[in-house]
This record gives sequence, C-alpha cells and structure tokens, in this order.
Amino acid sequence: MDRLREQFLKCLTVDSGTGDARRKDFNQAIFDKDEGFACFSGTDLDMVMGKFDKAVRLYLKGKK
Repeated sequence: MDRLREQFLKCLTVDSGTGDARRKDFNQAIFDKDEGFACFSGTDLDMVMGKFDKAVRLYLKGKK
C-alpha cells in the first residue's frame, strides 16, 4: 500500500515532462508539492478521484 500511496501523491503533485495532454504519460499536478494547496481555484473531488484512478492503474501496471 505504501507504493500506491506514493504513486497517488505523485499524480497529485508532480507535473509530467510533457505538456501534451494527448500523451499517455501526461500529468498535470493539481496540488502544490511543497505547500500542499490546490493549484486551481476550481479543484474538486472528481479531479482528485481521477488522479487516484490513474495512480491505481500505474500501480497495477507496475505489479506485472
């Protein structure tokens, strides 16, 4: 579970190297890594759960 938690926090707080949202490895942080506050004024639960879903997919992909 520690790996899943780590992956989830990474999805929430770290931008990917690409700015192209069409790429599979694209990620746009929705929380500031250092301060923990939301990067956007409209951050909602759907955005957070989307990052959780992505973290689970990445976690399961790494288990194979």
